[in-house]
Amino acid sequence: MVLKIVKKVSSFLIIFSLSFGAGNCSISDQHVKESAQKMDKIIKDGLKKVGIPGCIFVVARKGKIIHAGAYGKTTYDSNSPEAVTPSTTFSISSITKNITAFLVGALVDAGVLHWDDKVRKYLPNFFMTSEELSNEMTVLDLVSHSSGYKHFSCDSLFAACYPKQKILDAFRHLKQRPGEFRKFYGYQNIVFGIIGDVIEVATGEKYEDIVQKYLFDKMDMKESSAICLPYETSKFGYFKYLLSRFDHDKKKLGFFKAAWRLISLPFTHKSKQISLGHSRFKSNALILPEIGIFHKFPATSGVSFSANDFAKWMMMIASGGTFNGQQIVSKESFAKITSPIVAIKNIKDDDITFVKSRYEREGMGYGIGTFIGKYSDDGKNPHNICFHMGGIYGACAFISFSLDDDISVGVVGNFGGVSHTLFAEYMVHQFLDLCFSFTKIDWVAQELNRKQFIRKKQTYFDTNLAQKNPTPMRRDSTYTGSYTSPIYGELKITSKDNVLSLSNGMHQTQLEHVNGDVFKFPCKDICPHFFDADEYVSFQCNSRGIIESVYVSCFSEGNTVFKKES
Repeated sequence: MVLKIVKKVSSFLIIFSLSFGAGNCSISDQHVKESAQKMDKIIKDGLKKVGIPGCIFVVARKGKIIHAGAYGKTTYDSNSPEAVTPSTTFSISSITKNITAFLVGALVDAGVLHWDDKVRKYLPNFFMTSEELSNEMTVLDLVSHSSGYKHFSCDSLFAACYPKQKILDAFRHLKQRPGEFRKFYGYQNIVFGIIGDVIEVATGEKYEDIVQKYLFDKMDMKESSAICLPYETSKFGYFKYLLSRFDHDKKKLGFFKAAWRLISLPFTHKSKQISLGHSRFKSNALILPEIGIFHKFPATSGVSFSANDFAKWMMMIASGGTFNGQQIVSKESFAKITSPIVAIKNIKDDDITFVKSRYEREGMGYGIGTFIGKYSDDGKNPHNICFHMGGIYGACAFISFSLDDDISVGVVGNFGGVSHTLFAEYMVHQFLDLCFSFTKIDWVAQELNRKQFIRKKQTYFDTNLAQKNPTPMRRDSTYTGSYTSPIYGELKITSKDNVLSLSNGMHQTQLEHVNGDVFKFPCKDICPHFFDADEYVSFQCNSRGIIESVYVSCFSEGNTVFKKES
């Protein structure tokens, strides 16, 4: 059995190494530059049509920055915006995974970590599903989406602001796909984010310090950090940040040095202009409160860049891991990061991320913080590319780099996530199409069509659920009480002034009757950073018609049903 797996993996790697063979360097620097310049108008028009306040767009090639553009505003006109500049800092959401991949590569080069180190070497209490899995999981397993879990496992607890330990404990109750450990691709935020804890234990440093030391400082990226953005905007904000980490600094430096750091550093802190994050609830765009939710797992989505620094990052990638002649990661680590670890199978023809006319279905894989595949003109003129998307908590982001062509490109916008917009992704596609002289696709129009389709789908579901065999609700007291699940803990349904409310102990929302024992509520009330429209509550009865459980659509991890306490 092991021999068969080894043969399959070897065949997969051989196919990729053959396909990444001959380079395509026939694209001139001038053509790349002209393609980037054409994007100026496309992006400006696209921001207005799609309804996104601002973005940054960068292109690099052969160790040079070709373009570093800043567009639009930090927020909507009604919120007193500032113009986005090349120094404005944007959250890059899941592009952070690409930064973390290079950080782990640099730590491996330094001998601090090894790819095959067991997670329990650093986190003895680490537990996922079973002792066997917990003992076997390695550093590489965390950062390659090959843990065997379904896509986005436990993200629903993340979205609803559950404590970090509660989120990690939830994995005890999840099942892996049978036999899929290290074979099945399942995109993860939480599992990937655990590498941040590993890094902190291995180095004795905070994640934000170690990413600064090994990456940003070496590349003169002064407008980048892994610190929660609001802390960056003022001296008082930076003081609050230092206060939040005082216990760590005290253990490392001693009380007096830590206290001096707390008092003195805010005076020298250079405040940054940040771009606010926005999301949509139904048809309304909202500013999202920056409370540092992603800094529970900063290695998965906690980094921010300016256009100036984003361009430097893409320049390093386009140069195979070097920056101004300095090796940021070794050639061996760069090759490992950009080589497939696990295959991505069964991509649907109507997949809105891997658009069929551009992304070939065969040979798609995930490396370390990096997707690997072929970008083609409906099967013609394929280019080998590496890429990554980001789209949660008020940001949309996408990077792509063609190692054969020495070209890298990235877009980050201040509106997201993925269900709200693929603007960043589609703008990168637009640039690649220009650069590779592909058949023209209006990617802004594609985005507008996708947006309209999602809205119709939400409206259709809501309308049909309400109109199909409508029946009245029962008495309020029939529904009220405590409901529990092993994963989420307790939910309470209460009644006041003939209005039912749901609470998970952190947030509360009112329930609106839809049909029979089905109710709805605004998702943003319970999941204040991950929302599109309404979510649904469905009470379920036993054979005697007595309500015994409830299903809540935003709490669906492992098909969870909350049992009513007697």
